[in-house]
Amino acid sequence: MTPPALASDGGTAKDEPVKDTTACSDTSEVKIRATVLDDGAIEAVGVVFSNDDDVWSWKFKHNDDFSAMGEVKAKDADRSLRIVRTMVDFSGPDDIFFRAENNRTGEVCKLEVTA
Repeated sequence: MTPPALASDGGTAKDEPVKDTTACSDTSEVKIRATVLDDGAIEAVGVVFSNDDDVWSWKFKHNDDFSAMGEVKAKDADRSLRIVRTMVDFSGPDDIFFRAENNRTGEVCKLEVTA
């Protein structure tokens, strides 16, 4: 059995949440976290820290299949958006991909972790 790949923080979701952060295509930053829950599910959280309150289109993919998608307006004092979704924990590694695009500026944020 192949062990799960590591995120940049060195963790694996089987032990603790896997998380990673990177810059987007402009001034925003994206973060993803995947946590394996006790009930056999994975909680996936995608966050974008932006400089505006624009509407963003987002999607989650799980092992190359669409899991969820939608639109959300960046809000709060820090103008961020946070998407939380629960996914099935398949046997073996689970690739969780998050992508968000600013509908006004076209800025793209994307990141993937393996749980």
